[in-house]
Amino acid sequence: MTFDECQSTLAVIRQKQGTRCPLVRVDYAGRVIRGRVARADGDPGYGHEQSSPYGVIVLENLGLSPAPETILQIADIPKGALKELNAP
Repeated sequence: MTFDECQSTLAVIRQKQGTRCPLVRVDYAGRVIRGRVARADGDPGYGHEQSSPYGVIVLENLGLSPAPETILQIADIPKGALKELNAP
């Protein structure tokens, strides 16, 4: 997935869910990762290098107990693998 594809997909999901931190599902490296978007490079205030096509998306755990965040490199996410969590 390219940086621009990720940003546009996140924009649609954020608008549908009405929040900056939507629930998402990512098919990544043969597993399914579910979480709440904590931040993504390109979000205001995170200082993504505009000339770089790479970046990360950070997901928080969905449970009640704190858990380590999951950091995914956007370039390693397959095209179409970032989806709204409650999407079929």
